[in-house]
Amino acid sequence: FGIPAVWVLPEQRQRAEAAGYTVVEPQAVLSTHLMEIIREHAAELLTRQNVRELLDSLKDTHAALVDDLVPGKLALGVVHRVLQRLLRESIPIRDLATILEVLSDASDHTKDAEALTEHVRRALAPVIAALLAPPGQPIRALTVGPRLEVALMQFFAPRAREGHSQLEPDELTQLLHELNRLTTAERRDGQLPPLVTPPGLRIGIRRMVEPILPRLPVIALNELPPQTPILNLGTWELQRAH
Repeated sequence: FGIPAVWVLPEQRQRAEAAGYTVVEPQAVLSTHLMEIIREHAAELLTRQNVRELLDSLKDTHAALVDDLVPGKLALGVVHRVLQRLLRESIPIRDLATILEVLSDASDHTKDAEALTEHVRRALAPVIAALLAPPGQPIRALTVGPRLEVALMQFFAPRAREGHSQLEPDELTQLLHELNRLTTAERRDGQLPPLVTPPGLRIGIRRMVEPILPRLPVIALNELPPQTPILNLGTWELQRAH
C-alpha cells in the first residue's frame, strides 16, 4: 500500500510492538501483496468462459433470470464487459443475481456496457458504501467544487469537441496535479479517499483521472444510499472563475 515499513528480527517483536509498531508475519505480507495484485488485475483475469460458468451456477437458484437475460436480452460478451468494468473499479460482483436483475431491466433502454455498468453501480449503493466506511461512520471523501463542476460539465459536453470548452490543456494538467496532491495528503493506511462527484460527471472524471490515479475511487452521489454521511476532507476546485 506504499506505507513506510521496516524489517525486525523475531526477537525484536515485543520491543517493536511496545514502541507502537504493527508487526506482521512475512507470510501475511506476501499474501497481502498477492491478493492486491489479483484484485488489481481481476478484470483481466475474468474470462468470458468464467462468466459463462458463473451464469450456469446461478441457474440452480435463478434459472428464469439467467435464461431471460442471456442471450435473450444481452449477449454474453456485454455481460462480461459490465462485470469487467465493475472489477476494474474494485466493485465486488458476488451479488450476481442483483447485477443480472438490473441488467435485465436496463437492457430495455440500452445495450451499451458503460451505461449498463452505471445502472448496476447505483443498485449496488449499499455495497459501495460498505467498501468506503464501516457501518455508522461517515465516508471520508473529497468533493468537486462548484466552479469545477460547471467547467467539467462544459468540457464533457458534445459541443466541447467543437472547440468550445473553456478548460485549457495546461489547466487540466494543473487540476490533475492538484487532485493528486489532495489524495496523497489524505491517504490513510495506504488507501486513497474517494472522490464524490455529481452523477453526470462520474464517467468523465473517472476517464480523466485513471491514467494518474487508477486506484482512486470515483463515486457518484447517487451511488451512495440516501442520507449517507460524508466527511469532506477537501474540495477539488478550479482556481479561476469562468
